[in-house]
Amino acid sequence: MRPPFDAVLILGKELRRDPDRARRELRARAAAASAAWRAGAGFIATLEAKLRGQDDSGSAIVADYLAELGVPVTAIVRMDRTRSTREEAVEGAALFRSRGVRRGLVVTARYHVPRARRLFADVGAPAAVHAPEGLWRFANATERAWIEAGTPDATAMADECRIEALLSNLARGLALLPAPARSRVEIVAGAWFRGVSDAVG
Repeated sequence: MRPPFDAVLILGKELRRDPDRARRELRARAAAASAAWRAGAGFIATLEAKLRGQDDSGSAIVADYLAELGVPVTAIVRMDRTRSTREEAVEGAALFRSRGVRRGLVVTARYHVPRARRLFADVGAPAAVHAPEGLWRFANATERAWIEAGTPDATAMADECRIEALLSNLARGLALLPAPARSRVEIVAGAWFRGVSDAVG
């Protein structure tokens, strides 16, 4: 039976506002990616850099969770370079194409799925975007426990959806710019907001 995805990309989550919840969400994303890997995905990628106020990069945190779930280091692609969803879409699409991925999976929280889908579609990424809960049927008992613990409650969903709406409105304000310029502005803004000075485009 053909595996449902060729590869998985776990999107990052900055820790500044609510570190405990953010880590639970990252654990849930790692658990979903682990389930997809066991179902036949060739590798799991994690791209997030070290952001403001963090001792470790998002990629390092996720790689530790994957190791705890038994995913071998040879199945993990860790890059430590992205600072925004736009940058994750650009870098993720390039990674998938360079490795011949035709059916990629991008894992993020449910509130983040609509905007992530727009950004990955905008760069033509060969990927579907799903929340961890969407991988439930592939998950074992440990992965399901992590997914359940990391699913945002109603209060968190409302808070995050307000932020997502703000970011989507800001992106609409850039819609008149040519695509490369729009991408560059979003990447630089993401790096600036997270306290990174070496933004790249």
